Amino acid sequence: MAKFKVILIKHGYPNVEYERKVVTDAGGEFFDGDKLSEEEEQRICAEAEGILVRWRKITPGLIKTFRRCKIIVRYGVGTDNVDVDAATEAGIMVGHLPTYCLDEVSNHAIALWLACVRRVVRTHQKLAQGGWDANPPEPIHRTRGKTFGLVGFGNIAQAVARKLSGWGLRLLATDPFVDPARAQALGVHLVDQETLLQESDYLSLHVPLLPETRHLMSAPQFARMKPGVMLVNTARGPIVDAKALVGALETGRVAQAALDVFEEEPPPVNAPLRTHPRVILTDHVAWYSEESQIELKTSAAEEVVRVCTGGLPRSVANPEVLQRLGRLQEWTPNDTYRWQLKRLEKLRERAMPSA
Repeated sequence: MAKFKVILIKHGYPNVEYERKVVTDAGGEFFDGDKLSEEEEQRICAEAEGILVRWRKITPGLIKTFRRCKIIVRYGVGTDNVDVDAATEAGIMVGHLPTYCLDEVSNHAIALWLACVRRVVRTHQKLAQGGWDANPPEPIHRTRGKTFGLVGFGNIAQAVARKLSGWGLRLLATDPFVDPARAQALGVHLVDQETLLQESDYLSLHVPLLPETRHLMSAPQFARMKPGVMLVNTARGPIVDAKALVGALETGRVAQAALDVFEEEPPPVNAPLRTHPRVILTDHVAWYSEESQIELKTSAAEEVVRVCTGGLPRSVANPEVLQRLGRLQEWTPNDTYRWQLKRLEKLRERAMPSA
């Protein structure tokens, strides 16, 4: 008889053999919920100790039906589609994978930036349409000596900084949680957001989607940016106010934007950003490589197994739940999200008996 049950709901993957092997090797029973009826899916979810989710929105109402659930693991860095507060209230851990695609996303951010700088897409389109011009009509500037700003300085941004060392760029970052010594070791100067906006020739966004980061880049921020800035977003779409970005592109405040993520995914067919001549788009693929997909699927299943067999996840988006469960002192998190670590420190301070 299986020791525990795990279900992967509505995922869209062609196969789930990596997850199945991890779970069954640990003595669990694995259910592929992709093609199940809603009624059958809910029946298994109600009895499952572990729930894996990729796209499905996990609402408070749905969480109330999870009678035996110990952990919900979201396939990805963020937990946008899981109501973390409701899970905490129900005593359920919310796991995620904040380190699985660092190489891919950092590479993609740099690729999008270079495509902007070197006008790669516009030039390709010109040649594809039969054109040729040895003297480009649009100026292309040298990157050496320019300022590259990182909004957020977590794992991915740090990977970008490492890869850009030696490029002759001045690297700035803004992040209220980062260890200054870490930034200094990577040759990055920490500044406040105002300074970053005013001095950066290039801006790359690397913050999680939280209430305080929604529309972090909107009309007031665009107005304070250096004229002609290039903006790259491989983080989360709602960090950027799309309407305000279009306005900044029209005025020239933002010279070019490269986006892998959008406020609405997929963006509407008639969305202005889809056809704007100074915007480069990719369809939320920065995370992807064959290797990262295997790592994602395997790591997600391992997190579930870890909890279903009595352990704790390597990364939990709601460390408060560990306090509710009386297991806060057991957890030693990875150095993934600095905001998570800061919250953990505060929780432990409150849990300590007063002298």
